[in-house]
Amino acid sequence: MTKYVDGVTVLDNPFLQKLLTELRDKNTNQERFRQQLRRIGVFMGYELCRFLETRNVEVETPMNVKAKGVDIPDLGNTVLISVLRASLPMTDGLLEVFSSAKVGFVVAKRREADAGPSTIDTEIYYVNVPSTDNRLVILADPMLATGSTIKRVLPRVLEKGRPSKVVIMTLIASEYGLSAIRKEFPDVQLFTAAVDPSLDQNGFIIPGLGDAGDRSFS
Repeated sequence: MTKYVDGVTVLDNPFLQKLLTELRDKNTNQERFRQQLRRIGVFMGYELCRFLETRNVEVETPMNVKAKGVDIPDLGNTVLISVLRASLPMTDGLLEVFSSAKVGFVVAKRREADAGPSTIDTEIYYVNVPSTDNRLVILADPMLATGSTIKRVLPRVLEKGRPSKVVIMTLIASEYGLSAIRKEFPDVQLFTAAVDPSLDQNGFIIPGLGDAGDRSFS
């Protein structure tokens, strides 16, 4: 099942929500957290294919009979952008679906602030992104909190070409972050498994799941 909330696609399949619930649980250990975040990447990749253009094809079976089928051209024409470090397991899962994708990496760290979400900014330390010209670009980042990381990363990605479509793939998004990204990048498609209502004064999503990078790797 899919919901649409203010132009955002919310993937609320029960199995996906079960995986998300496990990630929210503070008692989920690091190994299990990484494993389930990767599985979520696979699952969300399958769900994304519902929204991509398809092409009718015809193949010949071993019975020497032709059968009608479907191809998804974007599967072989995709650039996956992994925002290190939190998105590594999720990107690995997405690669199970988009196995022919080129992969780009961006190292970003947000500067913490104690004066509210609007004061939080992100520093970019490293960018290695292939050409995005006429390609589907999927930018994976599990937590869309204030939107500061996406606002810094996406312009650097767009320097590499003009994509045919840009998708932001996130696990949990805040209402604040979604509003910020939609305002600045109205043509970008946003996919998430959950929209959480608020942020704390340090810009962490509430109820959220904590810091996805720390829970995966620290």
